[in-house]
Amino acid sequence: MEKRWHLIFLVTFIAAIIAFVLLQAIDTPLEMIDRAAGLFAYYFIFLAILSSEYMKQMKKVFGQGFIRVHHHLARIGISLMLLHPIAFAFEKQSISVFIPVFYPFMEFLELAGRPALYLVIIAVAVGVYRKHFIRKWKKIHYLNYPTFLLIFIHSWLIGTDLNSGIMQLLWVCMALVIAAIFVHKHIIPLRKSM
Repeated sequence: MEKRWHLIFLVTFIAAIIAFVLLQAIDTPLEMIDRAAGLFAYYFIFLAILSSEYMKQMKKVFGQGFIRVHHHLARIGISLMLLHPIAFAFEKQSISVFIPVFYPFMEFLELAGRPALYLVIIAVAVGVYRKHFIRKWKKIHYLNYPTFLLIFIHSWLIGTDLNSGIMQLLWVCMALVIAAIFVHKHIIPLRKSM
């Protein structure tokens, strides 16, 4: 029970830091929704991927199956990830914000959130409907890792709230944790099987 409250405190503390930084620059309501949705989408997708690394511990700490907690986190993350460009589209009064840009390369990186949105939709759809897909559905679900990388690059390059040192530290730490999870779950087992 104590571990559960420590974990809840840590997750809430990080969310409070993000909210604090967000509230340092008050914009129009639409811009605030856009910024908040982008920041918290990154955070909840991070938490969803993180939960996949600790399946057994999730059951012990929360008393629920991993899949239930993982899906709650993923639903929140995806909803926010959708809200971010929708708010931005209303801001710009253009649906062009949904169209991926692949060239020039720097513009692709700055706008990497656009292809990330489509990759996460595919990865999540395959995970949700895994019984109806091919047996190797997990390989497609692994698109969440490059999606997270694209979101990191997008937010790092043009995210207005990442001018703060504490946010940069948080973002890099979360990205490194996801990279470590990827290596632990996918690279190390692959090398052991060779």
